[in-house]
Amino acid sequence: MPKVLVTQPSVTGVDDPRLEALHAAGWEVNYQPSGARMKPDELLELVQGHDAVIASSEPYTRAVLEGADTLKHVARWGVGFDQVDVPAATELGVLVTTTVGANDWGVADHAFALMFSLARRTVENDKLLRTGGWARPPGRDIWRKTLGIVGLGRIGRGVAQRASGFEMKVLAYEPYPDTAFCEKWGVELVSLEDLLQRSDFVTLHAPGGGENVHLINADRLALMKSTAYLVNTARGSLIDEEALEAALVGGRLAGAGLDVREQEPPTDTRFVDLPNVVLTAHMAGVTVETSAAMTAMAAESIVEASKGEKPGGLLNPEAWDHRRTY
Repeated sequence: MPKVLVTQPSVTGVDDPRLEALHAAGWEVNYQPSGARMKPDELLELVQGHDAVIASSEPYTRAVLEGADTLKHVARWGVGFDQVDVPAATELGVLVTTTVGANDWGVADHAFALMFSLARRTVENDKLLRTGGWARPPGRDIWRKTLGIVGLGRIGRGVAQRASGFEMKVLAYEPYPDTAFCEKWGVELVSLEDLLQRSDFVTLHAPGGGENVHLINADRLALMKSTAYLVNTARGSLIDEEALEAALVGGRLAGAGLDVREQEPPTDTRFVDLPNVVLTAHMAGVTVETSAAMTAMAAESIVEASKGEKPGGLLNPEAWDHRRTY
């Protein structure tokens, strides 16, 4: 009987009905929610003897992938794979999948939730009322403002579609744009610098890592309006947090909504006491509905691969022909 380990805390346990595809295929399901703080040596001990894992954000390093010699498939619960050494997995014949497309709508919704929270000072006002105060600090409109979208992939396109309902002027920076989509939804393609200069709200939906590390740095923050808001529901590495803190404290930026951080969980408290910052714990894509979709998709991808079918969301098809066999 093949064995799968589930480390994703949003899965409720071995009897989670969304894992039905695994049970129906005769898999033994083990559950040990790990969170992001697990170290590689702890992870190796945990995954040893399993054929597949429905993974949270624990580190699947080369050492882990080599040591866990029974492991054939890392099925990431979510769309990010920063914590998986995909080149090493490919070399070793370990399949890596994500649940791409299963939470796009949730992240797009959350980007707007952060924008509204910032513009209308919702969190700030809620805190005031809970401590006995009563005030009506003026917020700012979203209606007919200019929205800059950095990265026009599935999530960025979802944000653009939602913006149309608020009659926003939508700008986008995207190296490989879907021009038909832009024409249909009235999206103006511009340079990153132009976008930052013109936007009232900037929302990030670009991949992290590589040349995108600190894409938003001190120089680019200086291009933004002092009345503008920055939202990040993509990857924490996109923003130079030290530069962002300086801009917020210095009044050079109106506010920021951060669902992701450079280090998660963060060890610093740099944004905690700033009233113009709204923080959430990398949960933009996590709703009841998206959780169900991601869990089911991860389970189904494992079953597909075990049957000799290329699974959905496969990141490293180059590993398929020399994959570890069941």
